[in-house]
Amino acid sequence: MTAYPNLYIVGAPKSGTTSLYHYLNQHPDICIPDKEPRFFIREIINKVSEKDPVKPYLLRSSTLDLENYVELYNNRTEKIRCDSSTQYLFHYKEVIPQIKALDAPEPKILVLLRNPVDRAFSNYQHNLATFETLSFEQSIKEEKNRINHNYNSFWYYTALSQYADSVKAYLESFQQVKVIFFEDFTTQTNDTLKEIFAFLEVDARFNPSHFLVNKKSTGTPKSKWLNALFRSVSGMTFLKRIFYACFGKEKTRLIREIAFRKNLTKSKNKLSAETRHQLNAYFKEDILKLKEILPLQNISWFRHGADS
Repeated sequence: MTAYPNLYIVGAPKSGTTSLYHYLNQHPDICIPDKEPRFFIREIINKVSEKDPVKPYLLRSSTLDLENYVELYNNRTEKIRCDSSTQYLFHYKEVIPQIKALDAPEPKILVLLRNPVDRAFSNYQHNLATFETLSFEQSIKEEKNRINHNYNSFWYYTALSQYADSVKAYLESFQQVKVIFFEDFTTQTNDTLKEIFAFLEVDARFNPSHFLVNKKSTGTPKSKWLNALFRSVSGMTFLKRIFYACFGKEKTRLIREIAFRKNLTKSKNKLSAETRHQLNAYFKEDILKLKEILPLQNISWFRHGADS
């Protein structure tokens, strides 16, 4: 029988998915052989505009061929085989039918959500380290044009932060869906991980290492070119194998983090109060819809009454 994932971490981007990947991948009963194969949005990736500077990276780092995708999960003995592709949440209309069409048992779905304003700004800061040239406010105004010109969805800062329709679709399509909130995950990490392990029906007593998982480089790069080079090199599998053999996995990650931090300025971009207020109002309707979809969840992202 062809092996497919039985767990999908579908997003949202910049909502703790990378940290969760590092935690889950330590568990002896869980394997995540590739951080983001993006297989079920392969047609979308292939149609991304050549104007999008991220396209070469997407083509290089994604698993777009069925044989290669299946090979990721074949001969794995772990109970949980995971595909963690953060754009699956936004592209639910394309992704869900493909997963449902697989000749495979019903999978489990993990969704991570974050305050939509903070998620959008974090997304912007991520791109600012490489190819983003506009201010956050300008980039929001430019978002519609980027969508119309078929940029990949990681440029859609506000669109990726609207969750209601996507979450509803996954809840209606799959029986085992768990929604995790970034704010709970970061403040109650151990408890959240135990909940997730229980949901996955693996040993919830397992205590993963926190080493470097949440110690990510933040700030504005002194050199975007150098920052892009670091990211490109870190994505080369053969170089990873060499470094892992010489230094071990954890020391390699430490070396990479030090290299990133040396290229960062001490100053950090801040979101203006005015822009936050405008975005609070912009996202209010979607959050109200999400509250109806998740009535048992305590969604209180806005501290100043915007969601009351």
